[in-house]
Amino acid sequence: MTVSALPPAMQARPSTPDVIVDALRRAILSGSIGGGAQLKQNDVAARFGVSVVPVREAFQRLVAEGLAVLRPNRGVTVTPTSEQDFLEIAEMRSLLEPHALYHSIPNLTEADFQTAESLLEHGARASDAFERAELHWGFHRSLYEKANRPRLLDQIATLYRSINRYLLPVWNDVGLSPDWVDSHMLILESARHRDINRASRLVVDQIFAASDRVRAQLRLMATTQKGKSA
Repeated sequence: MTVSALPPAMQARPSTPDVIVDALRRAILSGSIGGGAQLKQNDVAARFGVSVVPVREAFQRLVAEGLAVLRPNRGVTVTPTSEQDFLEIAEMRSLLEPHALYHSIPNLTEADFQTAESLLEHGARASDAFERAELHWGFHRSLYEKANRPRLLDQIATLYRSINRYLLPVWNDVGLSPDWVDSHMLILESARHRDINRASRLVVDQIFAASDRVRAQLRLMATTQKGKSA
């Protein structure tokens, strides 16, 4: 029996920690909860009407994802954003993702390529930034997951969650880059032709092209904010 064939009461539902971590993750990624903000267990527990136990688990997951840090005498705080942090995430992606492609591309099937293309098309049409971010990662994951290296995929997934704190505001303010779909399609076609070197080069080029665009927007936003506070 498939999951979809189960009665509604028997189908998997999000656990309480899942619900809490998803709400906090969205608030952090959108900027509603800013970098350096303290996350208080009792306040969050009261907000969701639960004990501190699932809240503690949700906090641990946010720390594991790099969206929060545990600081002595301060508890759990949201990881601050900075241009240096953004650059480090981009650099790590540029090292890990080609490695994933190297091991995954030989094992990909046409069904995998069709899945990637469908995810890309849906991502380009998505109006919700969070949905687009999930579809964007889904596109890349579909090209990486046949590497059969779960630890590597977990690390890359964490980097995508972290970099979304920088991408989402830019997508909301100025939209996708004009060649967003085309650049991803080039990666897909290179993978289809088993050209690992070209696919890897295109991924790295895309990472740093997006990096330049986001950094320019971050500096513009910082200048605008400074002007308002002057």
